Amino acid sequence: MEKLKRWVEEAIGPGYEYEVYAERRRKTTVETSEERLENLIRSEEVSVGVRVFKDRRMGFSYTTDLSESSLKECVRVAMQACDITPQDEGFALGSCENWGELKTYYDGEGIARPLEEKVELVVGLEKMAKSLDRRVKGVRKTSLREEEVEVLCFNSCGLFYTYASTWYSSAMAVLAEESGDQSISYDFVGARSLNLLPLQSMVEEAVFKATATLNPSHFETRRMPVVFYRDASAMMLEAFSPIFLGDSLVKGKSFLKDMEGKPIFSPKLTIVEDGTLEGGFLSLPVDAEGHPTSRKKIVEEGTFKGFLHSTYTALKCGAKPTGNSLRESSKSLPTSGITNLYILPGEASLEDLLQEEVFLITDLMGLHTADPVSGDFSLGASGIIYRKGKKEKSLRGVVIGGNIREMWSSVAEVCKDLRFYGNIGSPSLYVETLTVGG
Repeated sequence: MEKLKRWVEEAIGPGYEYEVYAERRRKTTVETSEERLENLIRSEEVSVGVRVFKDRRMGFSYTTDLSESSLKECVRVAMQACDITPQDEGFALGSCENWGELKTYYDGEGIARPLEEKVELVVGLEKMAKSLDRRVKGVRKTSLREEEVEVLCFNSCGLFYTYASTWYSSAMAVLAEESGDQSISYDFVGARSLNLLPLQSMVEEAVFKATATLNPSHFETRRMPVVFYRDASAMMLEAFSPIFLGDSLVKGKSFLKDMEGKPIFSPKLTIVEDGTLEGGFLSLPVDAEGHPTSRKKIVEEGTFKGFLHSTYTALKCGAKPTGNSLRESSKSLPTSGITNLYILPGEASLEDLLQEEVFLITDLMGLHTADPVSGDFSLGASGIIYRKGKKEKSLRGVVIGGNIREMWSSVAEVCKDLRFYGNIGSPSLYVETLTVGG
């Protein structure tokens, strides 16, 4: 750190402030198919990003060469960019706090486990899927991803923090077949340590969803009650999470502008953003600019409470940073983002919500087409029609359409079956009415 700081300060010009964000990232990805190893990818990258500020201007540059000459050239390029960038009241350094070495989640045992064991673990997931249901004929792809990240950040006003952390994720796509019909379903989980990955739960959910929609029936378009199964609800929450971000507010791309303190959604709906969540996939003590993270109810019983801000968006909006400045890597600028975002669970069981005629949505397709600006969506969906608690028929390839504000306003019940998919969590939601197109 001392060497990096000395080089930066030797290169920086008078009147400039600076921030340095250095990162070492190691990745291992194991992919299997047909019960054997298909791909093994390992990589390591070190990079340093430098932001400089002067007279409400900002310049940014990064390098993957940590030599003295390369780092000093990176600083000079950032200053050149700063000089020609238009002034903006949002350009300013973040926190000036010295946090020292941060306590985070680091799975040394998981990192040390032999690669052969990790391959066997992934192969075993496919075997488990086949053992759960005779209709499972295979797994298109199963993966395990391991990331080990070391971060060092400091700036010219006194900010300093460093940490080492680990992330694990796994995904699988299950293929089921019956009477000549095939169905594929996908599931994903994440955790900060290898032994905390809920792999069995992932396999069980993928098998349930793949087999549930075999031999689908015809369906006529109509409006009806629907239940978004917890992963479908989580996918919707993730797709529309930009509406809560300060960057969307600054760009005029959130329908929640000027809605703070107003009841927007159903009083049954509470949405929490928590960068301090114990074991949370994106939990860290501070954000990318050194502001402390916190737990916030951004929607409380249907009332919108406020946006999630980085330093830039807070200054632009006359607000305070909320600990939601995120960076993808040293090669990118910090932006406002979500840490661990989830819908607070209720008290109802899923079975309670399937007693009348209702469409249980287990899979969604085309979420990339959802429009966070307007809230509109038109998505492919698969699932099960239930009547009086019993499965009546399967549906696949139907279309659901509507607006997220209207949908979340129609939430009549929230289940207690909260589950996280990486950093996004949701229980199942009962929505009073939604258009389902055959």
